[in-house]
Amino acid sequence: MQKNFNIIIIIILFLTTGYQLTAQVWNVTTIAGWEEDGKTIDGKGQKAHFSSRVNNSAIDTKNHLYIIDEICLREMDEETNVTTLFGVGATDDKYYTINVPELVGKDGICIDKAGNLYVSSGRDHAIYKITPDKKVECFAGEEGYKGKDDGNRLEAGFYNPTALCIDKTGNMYVADTYNGSIRKISTDGKVTTLAGNGKTEGFKPGLGKEAQFREIRSIAVDSKGNVYVAQNDYRGTCIAKISATGVVSVFVGDINESAATAANDDGTGKAARFMRINALAVDSDDNLIIGEKTRVRKATPAGVVTTLAGNETEDWRDAAGTKAMFRNIGGLSIDSSGSILVSDQFCIRKMVKQ
Repeated sequence: MQKNFNIIIIIILFLTTGYQLTAQVWNVTTIAGWEEDGKTIDGKGQKAHFSSRVNNSAIDTKNHLYIIDEICLREMDEETNVTTLFGVGATDDKYYTINVPELVGKDGICIDKAGNLYVSSGRDHAIYKITPDKKVECFAGEEGYKGKDDGNRLEAGFYNPTALCIDKTGNMYVADTYNGSIRKISTDGKVTTLAGNGKTEGFKPGLGKEAQFREIRSIAVDSKGNVYVAQNDYRGTCIAKISATGVVSVFVGDINESAATAANDDGTGKAARFMRINALAVDSDDNLIIGEKTRVRKATPAGVVTTLAGNETEDWRDAAGTKAMFRNIGGLSIDSSGSILVSDQFCIRKMVKQ
């Protein structure tokens, strides 16, 4: 009787805590582009072509994916039709040149609830807004001005802004790379420095401007306003967490330990190990989705890290879980059903939980 009672208790614990008796399996398929390419051709699915390493992406409420493809901005709808919105060198499926405006920024991208796209330009040290009717305006920074000034968004200074993300209330966060800081653009148009002391020699936790970052190129924000920052170093890799009040701490990984090279490096908090991290996203349950060069990982809000797909081998293969292979992950977005869309070298891959 005691044995049966213990079994019942274990089952109840599994059900009430959300654990599953079997591990999650994610299936990876290629939905647009192909394994190798080098052209910029609009089309549907694998008839579309991407010019280079597809990079950062953003997704709207209609599940339209916007992808930075070298010097072009591409859009992929739910039926996997790929069209070029901005850029040069793109053609249609009959190889006729597509005449669209040049892309003003190619380093970072995010989208707000109204469907406005924002792209950052490290070259111009500015952030641009693209409305749904394709009107372009400078949103923050002064074109060509390298600065670190806080204040009104059009008078603030940035120095090579790269990754962007936006929270549920419309505040934007900017990876101000060469200033070694995370900047916040609030909904009232004010720019403030959330964290970072302006130096980039190494990562140091701390409060606000007392903290220091090694490199800032991949960021994401959760529903509570916590900002996550990938920290890649020759010694090791970690993800820093910035609370809404500006407290910077280590979330997962260890900057002082060698980078991951094997598939048995899942773990909790500092025990987890990572290869170079290129992309971050947050799902509807506030899990952090992590795009390394050749793997996709997940970190729960409690810091439990697991591998969803891919392995340490740099190759291309559609398959389930760690049998799948990626060449060079550059961006992550999550659609309304929870599927993960991965920018991978010359193609877009889709991860669906089975």
